[in-house]
Order: sequence, then structure tokens, then C-alpha cells
Amino acid sequence: MPSILRIKDNVATTVFKQSTKQFNELKKLLLHTYIAHSGQTYFTTVVDSSASDPKSANYYGSDHCKVTFKDKLKPQEGGEYIQTWFVFKGDVE
Repeated sequence: MPSILRIKDNVATTVFKQSTKQFNELKKLLLHTYIAHSGQTYFTTVVDSSASDPKSANYYGSDHCKVTFKDKLKPQEGGEYIQTWFVFKGDVE
């Protein structure tokens, strides 16, 4: 069943990313990003924050969750729409 992911009001913008690396590193690697703004809501099908164990093969950091959105989002750099993104946990509810 879909759930709703909301960008917190106290966050001006947050970046959905294709990696958990810092935003400035992603620009160098030419990885896709999506800018989300305070108060925006998104329907999600999966929010995976379970891979926060550093020993896990799927480890991607305890401060991010891997989110699959109901609808694909168009990266700010253009190109194909993408359905699964890494999201900083502190910026969403």
C-alpha cells in the first residue's frame, strides 16, 4: 500500500540522489539528482531504511533511506525519469 513522504517545513530544499554521497561529490560524478522543496509530498511504494548495518552487503548509511516512488521523477539534469532515490532521513517525515 502506498504511503506519503513529506519534506519537512523547516527544510528549504533537499536533494534526492542516486548515491548517498554528498551533493557536491555527485556533481563531479555526474550522477542524477532531484531537488525537493519544503512541504512537498510524494506517494511512495517502498521506503527501505533497513540496510543501515555496516556489515550488510546493501549498506548505504544510517542517515539515508532508499525510496521507491509511485511515479518516476525527472532528474534536474534531464534524461530518463527515475523511480528509486536515496533520501536524507532528517529532511523527511
